[in-house]
Amino acid sequence: MMSRMTRALAFLTFTGISLTTTWAQQPALDSLNLNSNQAPAAPAPSPAPVATSDASTTQLREALQLMQNGQLDEALAKVNAVIQSAPNSPDGYGLRGTIYSKKKMWTQSTQDFQKVLALTPNSVPARFNLAELNFMQKLYDQARPGFLDLETDADLGDLATYKVFLCDLYGGHDAIAKQEFDAFNDKGTGASYYFGNAAWFLYHHQTEDARGWLVSASHIFAPAKLNLYSSSLIDLGYLPLPPAPAAN
Repeated sequence: MMSRMTRALAFLTFTGISLTTTWAQQPALDSLNLNSNQAPAAPAPSPAPVATSDASTTQLREALQLMQNGQLDEALAKVNAVIQSAPNSPDGYGLRGTIYSKKKMWTQSTQDFQKVLALTPNSVPARFNLAELNFMQKLYDQARPGFLDLETDADLGDLATYKVFLCDLYGGHDAIAKQEFDAFNDKGTGASYYFGNAAWFLYHHQTEDARGWLVSASHIFAPAKLNLYSSSLIDLGYLPLPPAPAAN
């Protein structure tokens, strides 16, 4: 079972390595500075969790640190060395896929996450990441089926439902998106309820209504969960929000 939340891939660590991924480094919503004029960089998909050797673990830790410091080429070189010595390392391919996605090398990133899935066929994170890559490229109709398949997952189900909604909302499927929005409000609980409402109002240019939902969410959910859901709004260019109107 996955146990620790990080960004787009819910609770990801490298199993046996205990490395939190780049998604975990995104600030919580209540520390995003909603009124800032400088948005944080959109995060990239997380590598899939699988155990690896001690030597490879050390190199992957170093590569992860380099990636988090923005030294992508150096991180890539170190991961390539791991893959060369351990060509069937899902950890190596997962981390390299993340680095490629941060470099917007979509084809290479997709190939690496597909390799993770080939090596670990039951990897929910790899499946989610493949859908997320399409979402990051604004290929919403292509991303939707991957998220839809994960709606019943115990860990990622609510997040997947939220992502399906975003795919429909931004993919031009207004009637379906409205039904999903109404379903969030009928349910009235969960992060998808709060962030679904925030996304709906942002999409319809009702920034202050969206701000209210985001502030409410920041008082309810743990930072890791806030990161998971707010990251999509960063990807879509909504966060940080513009300054709130001055009080009269």
